[in-house]
Amino acid sequence: MLLSRCNTATARPCRSARRAPTNRRVVAVKALFGNKEGGGGNPFDMGKLMDSVKKAQQMVQVETQRVQQELESTEFDGYDDDETVRVVLSGNQVPKAVEITQEGVDAGAEELSRRVTVAMQEAHSKSVAGMKEKMAGLAKSLGLPGMPGQQ
Repeated sequence: MLLSRCNTATARPCRSARRAPTNRRVVAVKALFGNKEGGGGNPFDMGKLMDSVKKAQQMVQVETQRVQQELESTEFDGYDDDETVRVVLSGNQVPKAVEITQEGVDAGAEELSRRVTVAMQEAHSKSVAGMKEKMAGLAKSLGLPGMPGQQ
């Protein structure tokens, strides 16, 4: 039985209460958003992706802390040409010590200043090279590509 609705006040034509069947197919996308009902595993599961990212961040933090501690406890020394001045820096370029022989002191203030500067530059160069080496090792252990200019 067909029912009709007509609105005589607005002069709209009557429509049938029944609709003709359509041939549209409804596709469920539940699996895409983590609902297992839709079938198979989803390679783009955001929950799993976020867990993987968090684990990677934790691993990077742990390894970075380890390298920082190693650098902090490693010492690099530099000498002037005559080895009358020795400067010691940590792997993080923190000054640790300056040792001056009596011969260095006797050389006078200006010459002593030059010798200290030479020793500091050598210690700093060694410290930076050590830090780059440690960071390259860290990147390699994490599976990251090497730094530009590094082997």
